[in-house]
Amino acid sequence: MLKTLRWTWPILLLAVIILLPWGCYLARPTTGMKVVVLDKTVPFRTWVEHRSLFWLMNHLKIRNPAGDRYNSRKDYLGTFPGPEPGDRPASTRDLTLPDAMGADLVYIADTYGVYEDDLKSGSRMQAALERSPKIYGGLTRSEADAAVAALDAGKKLIVEFNTLASPTRAGARETMEQALGVRWTRWVGRYFPRLEDEKEVPRWLVTNYEREWDRTWEFEGAGYVLLQDDSHVEVLRVGREAERNGLVLMREEPVDPVLTGARDGVSYAFWFSIVEPTEEAGVLATFRWNLTKAGRKRLQARGLPMVFPAVVRNMADGGGVAYYFAGDFADNPMPQIQVPLAGYTGFKRSFETVRLYPSEAAFYWRFYVPMMSRILLD
Repeated sequence: MLKTLRWTWPILLLAVIILLPWGCYLARPTTGMKVVVLDKTVPFRTWVEHRSLFWLMNHLKIRNPAGDRYNSRKDYLGTFPGPEPGDRPASTRDLTLPDAMGADLVYIADTYGVYEDDLKSGSRMQAALERSPKIYGGLTRSEADAAVAALDAGKKLIVEFNTLASPTRAGARETMEQALGVRWTRWVGRYFPRLEDEKEVPRWLVTNYEREWDRTWEFEGAGYVLLQDDSHVEVLRVGREAERNGLVLMREEPVDPVLTGARDGVSYAFWFSIVEPTEEAGVLATFRWNLTKAGRKRLQARGLPMVFPAVVRNMADGGGVAYYFAGDFADNPMPQIQVPLAGYTGFKRSFETVRLYPSEAAFYWRFYVPMMSRILLD
């Protein structure tokens, strides 16, 4: 009898640990919301530029007007990939005024687009050797006007990195800059874990560096690359010009309610852009460099700041609110399997906090998820 009880209590405790979060998740009410996502950078059937957003919406039980779950493979606008790697897009669809005006939230995830060499690389997404002809991409002026019209009508607008950059043209860029309360400096950057990796570092970037500096690209190891158009390239090597956590996110004080659950000091290792805020806009979070003395001198020589906006909020006259994320925030390496457990995102955030070496998904769980959860459910 005693032996049976010794086994019964652990089993019951394990059942409670599993069933209680599951039951609480099932009891959570759904939220109806019309979310329109624009993603023009979908060369293959991976949907990496927006799938982590859809995972979060489904985890939060946000449903479309029909009451169904959002599907990352079809419930968006932009590029719809062909059935096989290397196929040209099956179809494309721009953001229209009816799309934007019918939404509660317009989320412009990525407008870089699809290029000929992207398709040649296959699903490996190998870096293009040179800049290749565009198949589809760039935010159009009519799309920018539609997004601003929705904002003026009291909708929410979220815009991510690369919407302002090439191949978006000046007219659409200026329209978006005014709505978002930022000015793009034409500088962008990215962390590369292996600067010698020819499959990851674009050849055109290397060519631009060698042309400006008149020397061969011989970098090895991890580092950050900054570039302005096709004219200027700066390299900050980890261990020489940059610390191991060379670029981190920090919330501004006093911390805005939108960022209450986000964490300071989270490393950022994706594409980002350097922008300047207008006087009317509010900077909620910033990127901050952790550089050596040599690295600080390199930034100073370029006229680049040690601190620059990461999350900017701007209020429209019509009552709408616009957020600009100065990074590739929705591009996160993660599976699409749903976990129907209450407290799961909090567990993942805590787990990434205590890990000796945070994973590539640390930014997603520690910063993006708590921030986007507040924005979506506010």
